[in-house]
Amino acid sequence: MISIFTVYSDICKISAPAHWQIRRFKDIITSSRSGIWGDEEKGDANDIVCYRVADFDYSNLCLKFDNITYRNVLPEQANEKLLSKGDLLLEKSGGGEKMPVGRVVLVNSPLRAVCSNFIQALSVNKKQSARFVLYLFHSIYSNRINTLFFNQTTGIQNLKTAHYLAQEIFLPPYSEQEAIAAYLDKECEKIGRKIELLERKADAYSRLRRSLINRAVTCGLDPNKTFKTSKSSICTEIPSHWQEKRIKDIFTEKSIKGYPNEPMLCATQSKGVIPQSLYENRVVTAVSGLENMKLVDVGNFVISLRSFQGGIEYAYYRGIISAAYTILELDTNNSRDYFRHFFKSLSLIKLMKKCVTGIRDGQNINYTTLKYEHIPIPPTDEQKEIAAYLDEKCAKIDAILEKINTEVERLKELKRSLINEVVTGQRVIETESRS
Repeated sequence: MISIFTVYSDICKISAPAHWQIRRFKDIITSSRSGIWGDEEKGDANDIVCYRVADFDYSNLCLKFDNITYRNVLPEQANEKLLSKGDLLLEKSGGGEKMPVGRVVLVNSPLRAVCSNFIQALSVNKKQSARFVLYLFHSIYSNRINTLFFNQTTGIQNLKTAHYLAQEIFLPPYSEQEAIAAYLDKECEKIGRKIELLERKADAYSRLRRSLINRAVTCGLDPNKTFKTSKSSICTEIPSHWQEKRIKDIFTEKSIKGYPNEPMLCATQSKGVIPQSLYENRVVTAVSGLENMKLVDVGNFVISLRSFQGGIEYAYYRGIISAAYTILELDTNNSRDYFRHFFKSLSLIKLMKKCVTGIRDGQNINYTTLKYEHIPIPPTDEQKEIAAYLDEKCAKIDAILEKINTEVERLKELKRSLINEVVTGQRVIETESRS
């Protein structure tokens, strides 16, 4: 059989030590079994822990246990699906554009458990190191070689598991596998600690940013102001000279269609409303029904299906967007820049969470309810002053966050490269078998 791990195999053939062997994944796996979802938890003896892809702590290549799911599975079904500590869990269905299907983590708990039907459980031969094989899977995934084995006929990515596991790999002797895994455990932990510290720092700056915005748009900037009781559910009191109006009184809902030649937009929580072509280098594919999409002008605000998570998005470009979204136009007596900040404030997001409809929590924002909510309105000049203040403060914080995120990405790439070089034999480490 000719392996189609073209990039990976070519690297290994050049760099792998001569004593490494060519094997296939399926030759070193003693058990490959699909997961089971079972029934809703019933509180009886058949309830069992069921790990989901949401439980993957992929940064550490293991499971996390902060939100364990229990499912009801009959013993005769559960017994053949039970997991053991040291098994590997292969994500075979799901994935997405940013995180394609095919991630693998280690079962790091002795709990009696099964995995969901979106996961394939793998038991590695005792003559091989499960942790080395785990790092090997990580190397293959980080090189996106797993994408060669997709079968995507719907919105869900499916990994052709049998085909994937039939591919050739290069393996050192067991003792060398264990030494490599121990080396990577140590080095990846060092990198992981640095990343964790930077992410904590970034989180602190992000919280500061949110706090600055929220205080400015609910209390203003003058420390000597007096307050009055608010009738808004956003805050209990507001500056005495501020007004309060319903959202519908200062925003007009737009629903203009019939502009199929305008660029397609997407609403993002990090960048506002921008062309799809600018979002994560996304390739825009042909879409039918463009006549029915809504027109968005620069300066409009867009309520997406997930606005309850990150506020209402500001449109930086003209184009068309899904008809499921609500498009709002601010009247000329108020500042767009002020509301660009206001609609990202914690108080506004908290309010939006109360205006949710749908079978699943957070499925849709009900603008019919939201538009009757009162919000605090500073005088126009003060709106502009607050917007300028927040633009300056947020720009400084954003610059710091960009530096932190750049360093985090550098460390993640360092970790990825390290794993890749060691498990493919490009970087040789000292082991007992080599010393």
